[in-house]
Amino acid sequence: MKYLTRPLLALAAVAMTLGLTVTNADARTWTSTDGKSMKALFLGIEGDNYKFKMATGNEISVPKDRFIQADQEAAERLNRIGDDSFTKASAQKIDTLLAMGLKKEGFSSFNEPLPDDLFVRRVYLDIIGRIPTREEFKEFADNARPDKREALIDELLLSPGFSSHMFNYFADMFRLHASDFNNGIRMDPYIQWWRDQLRANRPYHEIVYEMITAEGNVGQNPAAGFLLRDTGMEFDAFANFGQVMLGIDISCAQCHDHPFDEWTQGDFYEMAAFFGNTQRSTGYRASSAMMGGGAIEMPNAPEGWKDQFMKWAENTKGIVPRDQNSNQFRFFVNALGWNVTDNEALETILPHDFRGSGGKPNEVANPRTLIGDAAKKGGKTRREAIGEWLIDPANPRFSIVIANRMWDRAFGRAMLIPVNDFSNDMIRGASQPEVLKFLTSEMKRVNYDLREFMRILYNTRAYQSIATAEEPDWADKYYFSGPVLRRMRAEQAWDSMMVLAHGAEIDEKRGADGSFYKKILNIDFNEVTNEEVWSHYEMWNSGRGNRMGMAMVAEGDDDYTPTIFNDTELRASELPQPAPAASMLDTFGQSDRRITDEHNYDGSVPQVLALMNGSVTSRLTGLSSKVVDDLEEFDGPDDKVRGVFHTLLNRFPTKEELEIGMSMIEDYGDDGISDLAWALMNSPEFLFIQ
Repeated sequence: MKYLTRPLLALAAVAMTLGLTVTNADARTWTSTDGKSMKALFLGIEGDNYKFKMATGNEISVPKDRFIQADQEAAERLNRIGDDSFTKASAQKIDTLLAMGLKKEGFSSFNEPLPDDLFVRRVYLDIIGRIPTREEFKEFADNARPDKREALIDELLLSPGFSSHMFNYFADMFRLHASDFNNGIRMDPYIQWWRDQLRANRPYHEIVYEMITAEGNVGQNPAAGFLLRDTGMEFDAFANFGQVMLGIDISCAQCHDHPFDEWTQGDFYEMAAFFGNTQRSTGYRASSAMMGGGAIEMPNAPEGWKDQFMKWAENTKGIVPRDQNSNQFRFFVNALGWNVTDNEALETILPHDFRGSGGKPNEVANPRTLIGDAAKKGGKTRREAIGEWLIDPANPRFSIVIANRMWDRAFGRAMLIPVNDFSNDMIRGASQPEVLKFLTSEMKRVNYDLREFMRILYNTRAYQSIATAEEPDWADKYYFSGPVLRRMRAEQAWDSMMVLAHGAEIDEKRGADGSFYKKILNIDFNEVTNEEVWSHYEMWNSGRGNRMGMAMVAEGDDDYTPTIFNDTELRASELPQPAPAASMLDTFGQSDRRITDEHNYDGSVPQVLALMNGSVTSRLTGLSSKVVDDLEEFDGPDDKVRGVFHTLLNRFPTKEELEIGMSMIEDYGDDGISDLAWALMNSPEFLFIQ
């Protein structure tokens, strides 16, 4: 599959009618040290020069030292993330369309503009998933530059926290679970693969295409975890595919025609047939998968490989078939065989009790797309055909689904609800249909660069408005005069606590990466010797179970010497996925990853108790906590009170709050600081994104 390079895509986008026109008048104004100015698109840095594109189309180079300091800082930032002329023009277009829709519905305008203190807290939580440190808050508050908001947005989008926070969202969306499925086969390499894709800011459509067309096991190709995730539940997996990729919940059509929508039972099986000859394991049984045909003994291996290896192990290593002592060996060989491949002998068979429209019991279902143009199957596997069909710009669903989801992340409310099941009538009847149309076109224009797409949204006047405090009912339309007031996700609350405990360096810490497990399963069946496979089994046998998921090996470590990773003081994205039951993350609503988008935002008594009396709160607000220790540099009680507010709520205290806090410190000393920190952490304001 070939993709347009970004420069080529940018040129192609100009020729496309997407509703966005950027001229040199929209470009940034650059100022020289002698006061002269020019408007130009920034192209990058070459040595000691800045490259620009002028209104004439000509490219010029200008020495760095010709520009004022603020422009030099802007150039360094834009060199990493790209010129923001299209970004600002797109944000302005969204605001214009939103304002027109608001006026049409009788609203005067957006909510009031967001003040700096609420802005800095919101963008830290929304972009990198945690509150700012006191130092980060003060740095922004003391900054007098007029472009400080756009600069902060860019800096956060370029930081490690951006991909960390984005991972938490996709972990819920794709139900990333390390260990509870697939008969104990672990998914740690697949989870790490997701982290790596997001850190590299890989375009979303490329991520999706690679998952759909992946072959091998999670050691050979970690992206195969997407298809291996639901081995043995292939039709449930397809139903989930429809929800996350197309925004269509067709699951009930597995058993009968959809009672409220156009989908028939035949539609379900014909679309599922694109995955019908995808073999996911050696133990592929027609009775459980409702698919006919013969299974390949060991996917992606020479014919007879498994049998000859098992016989070699019996003759050479004393493995006794069906002996209880050989269970781990058989489990290891089966783990190698949880291994995606295309098997043309397999077909999707309509169930014997088929009773809907579009087929008859026990018939073979031929692949057919539900919406849009037909998938082009010539010379391609079925999965390649459906993958290319899915991400094709002509597909009426793929772009709108991910654009709608990203809007939901920024505004706390999607244009189309629920995000995983909406009809064409709902699209036409959206509260802001022109905005939705434009967002969909912009997702294509930026080539599914989610960082750039979110950059656009965060730069809108609509996003930088006071939150709407009263959450609109799901049945009511919301016209987006600003984001809606919302609680932190469980991961945001946890990561904010971790930054209170460790400071900003928590963003750089990494957890277990599945590298040991990946190396064990990464076997080339066409090249490897039996002795080499046996050595992989010995490594497997030495570190099986949950320890295998926490075992890591250094890059290039040919001896496969594992290190067990036990650090739990990490950001949520770096911890085992999902968090264990009754943990802080579980208590605050992290999804168990069994159902798509199952994150819970509801308050509960256990949450209150965890904040009031939990060990984490005690660590963060006690006398020996980092919060209290960091205030030692201040002499006066007024500065210490401000420091506590800057640290926990990222704002300045009111006059009354300042007086109460000073009284607590004067009466109780450091105990007063600790009590004030405890009170602020237990206030509703701490857990909400305003």
